Amino acid sequence: MEKLLKQACEKVDSAELFKVKSKTIPVNFEVNRLKSIDISESEGKALRVINKGRIGFSSSTGKDGFNLMLEKAVATSEFGSTASFDFPGEMKRENKKKKNIAIYDEKAADKSIEEMVKIGEGIIERVKDFNRKLRCDVTILKDYSEIEYLNSRGGNFSYHKTTIAYSVMAQQTEDQDMLMIYSSLESGKDNLDAKELTSEIIENLEWGEKIVLVESGKMPVIFTPKAALVLILSIISGLNGKMILKKISPFTSQKNKKLWSDLLTFYSDGTIDFALGSAPFDDEGIEMKRVPLVEKGEIKNFYYDLQTAGMAGVESTGNGLRAGIQSEPVPGISNLIMEEGKVSFKEMIKDIPEGIVIDQVLGLGQGNIISGAFSNNVQLGYKIEKGKIAGRVKDVMIAGNAIEELKNIAALGNKAKWVEGKYKFPHIYLKSLSVSAKK
Repeated sequence: MEKLLKQACEKVDSAELFKVKSKTIPVNFEVNRLKSIDISESEGKALRVINKGRIGFSSSTGKDGFNLMLEKAVATSEFGSTASFDFPGEMKRENKKKKNIAIYDEKAADKSIEEMVKIGEGIIERVKDFNRKLRCDVTILKDYSEIEYLNSRGGNFSYHKTTIAYSVMAQQTEDQDMLMIYSSLESGKDNLDAKELTSEIIENLEWGEKIVLVESGKMPVIFTPKAALVLILSIISGLNGKMILKKISPFTSQKNKKLWSDLLTFYSDGTIDFALGSAPFDDEGIEMKRVPLVEKGEIKNFYYDLQTAGMAGVESTGNGLRAGIQSEPVPGISNLIMEEGKVSFKEMIKDIPEGIVIDQVLGLGQGNIISGAFSNNVQLGYKIEKGKIAGRVKDVMIAGNAIEELKNIAALGNKAKWVEGKYKFPHIYLKSLSVSAKK
């Protein structure tokens, strides 16, 4: 890495080199049987340069030589954006007393394929014990990654990271009706509870056995943690420093202003042990930290990478992340945590004479994300009647504007749940939302 960086700096003013090496093993079950065990290894490098004040970038995941990468980076710098930042120098943790972030679990790295197969078989057996007619697809996955970073100003870091994930899809088909339930657990530590996962699947299957009708109109709606992104996605997008800089976010002049319910508080935090978005530094060498975004309905911060922070005249918040080795860092959320409320899911249901629970939607992100507008078909939802789950709803659509709907939160759940390993949400109970049912 040092030799390659030195070679780059003979042709450009400054440079950074980012390297990822990973090994992924998914054990896949389809239709209740072991289908495949794959082992894939990959390695890639990304080179970002500042040359004559402009940014150039190139990457390689193949056998391309470094000379070709360097040529591409220099060539793209001729037309690249003007750099508004310098690469960070020596990387020191601001709070030396703070414990190191745990992101590597030796037990996860050493988890055997035999053990992974056994876990998958156990999940399938438990689901089949509930209903032998169900189709069950399961993936048990482990991933080990090594990340290295070095820049021409002396900044450098490296770390190892593990991921364990269990995902389950249970499907029941009868005549013209298909019930499909999906759930997953993810962590950097080998501490996932397969029983918890299958219990959730079975509970949803029990609720979904009966199909019930729902009338179109405004009604109370509960979003499960799995469905909460329908409401939060627009807010995440609008708090992105790049959107603020371009003045296309509705929150451009709304910092420190009260926009939503007092119940709404969430933050970005890349320092949570074994969360999938955690690391000691972001992907351009800024220390990960907790960044308050919304507190009691009031915007407190936007999130930035180095380039957008420099253009905005502020400091990076440690949110410079890459979508992959072929991407430059952009503002991104590490882990997003919403603070819990004080009401249990059961109490929410008991409070509703008639309404619905949303658990899975189709087309997340459809609509105008920036404006907050959403319109989604409900893939999995349940009707509430007289304070109880009455059954599953079909051919139902929800629509609204997240920015407006989050002003009217009736309650937040008292037990938040990790979703996709990097979002932690409670149940969100809205007083009223537009629901359309096909006649």
